[in-house]
Amino acid sequence: MGREPISLIKKRNMTKHADSSLYLEQRQSRRRTTLKTGKLVFNNGHCVVECTVRDMSDEGARLELPCYVDLPEVFTLVIPGGQNRDCEKVWFSNTKLGVRFLGATRGADTKSLGTALLHRVNLIQSQLDVIQNQLNELRSDIEANVD
Repeated sequence: MGREPISLIKKRNMTKHADSSLYLEQRQSRRRTTLKTGKLVFNNGHCVVECTVRDMSDEGARLELPCYVDLPEVFTLVIPGGQNRDCEKVWFSNTKLGVRFLGATRGADTKSLGTALLHRVNLIQSQLDVIQNQLNELRSDIEANVD
């Protein structure tokens, strides 16, 4: 008597927009439910993927894609009305995706954009390092098998 199942306690303590899963809330700011259309732009603007912005906070957003897409770690979210945000992929599950905003909305102070660009450069450098190591291993394997 007096003890309730954890699921009942969890449901009673949830906020209106919280997930029904058992994950702990990690956002620093409150998210707002939206149904905005958006576009994910990457590969120097050569690739564009339509999406729906399901909810947003000051730090990030939850997006839904029409189908599974192999996205890069960093891309730009374009929302009609002038909101262009550089994003970093935080989690994904089939057609759902969580992103963290890098820096401020495009057009804001250059220091924030410079930080986002520096993050991108560091990310690309780490990817290049992985590729270089793989090439070196491949070269060694080929040289070991050459008569």
